[in-house]
Amino acid sequence: MIQTTFRRLASRTDGLAMLLLAGFMGWLATAGNYWMYLNPKFKPVTLTAALVLAVLGGYAAIRPVTRPNLGRSLCYLVLLAMAGLAEGGFQALSANIDSDPFDVAATLPTPEKAPTPARLTQNGKDYIPINTGELHDIAAKGPSPSFDRPFAVRGFVHRSPELDAAGQFVLYRLAVWCCFADGTAVGLRVAFPPDQAPPDDKAWVTAYGTLRPIPEAARKDVAIPGISFSSVAPAALLAADTVETKELNPEEAYMFEWRQEEPYAF
Repeated sequence: MIQTTFRRLASRTDGLAMLLLAGFMGWLATAGNYWMYLNPKFKPVTLTAALVLAVLGGYAAIRPVTRPNLGRSLCYLVLLAMAGLAEGGFQALSANIDSDPFDVAATLPTPEKAPTPARLTQNGKDYIPINTGELHDIAAKGPSPSFDRPFAVRGFVHRSPELDAAGQFVLYRLAVWCCFADGTAVGLRVAFPPDQAPPDDKAWVTAYGTLRPIPEAARKDVAIPGISFSSVAPAALLAADTVETKELNPEEAYMFEWRQEEPYAF
């Protein structure tokens, strides 16, 4: 009797595991932290895959296999366990360990998202909001009427002794086309105002200014430490009117979209 029950359960494990996996994929694409794994533009693909997997899982649960494969079933279950641990499981386990130094309760509310205005005003002057990838593309095309337009761009600060000596820092964000495996730090050099101290290294700031060509002799490649792939515009920099340190919303650290014209993705 027990053996028969076990065989029946094992014969339906594949279907049940596929249904659970489909449910997880659907939840991740609609209510979970999808942006931490893939570019949000792929949500329709994930939802379609979840629907197909749910249909196949339902069929497999109704019409169980005659010879259950324990190894395949275990693979499905391990995958589900990994998904559960990644989406809250580790945090739940960590919270139960009194000596865990990483178990720190949140002290600040989640910042509210506000739509980006068409212009950002700083010191009475209007600036066009744009992200580092979009501004990098404009800079790469060389001098144009866009070089005279005032831009507001945000990102992380990279400083070095060489950049400090030139009165500059690199402003960058991580561009994600598909997933974080292909993430690339994209940015440009910023010449900070002489009457303003440079921002701290790794600070999150918004720089306001206009593009300026870099003389041929001063052009050089700049790599971002700790990041495998980076692209810093070599032929132009942002001459900043002012640089403002901001509070970072984690989702803003990444660029999932860049446009060729206004309104830019910022």
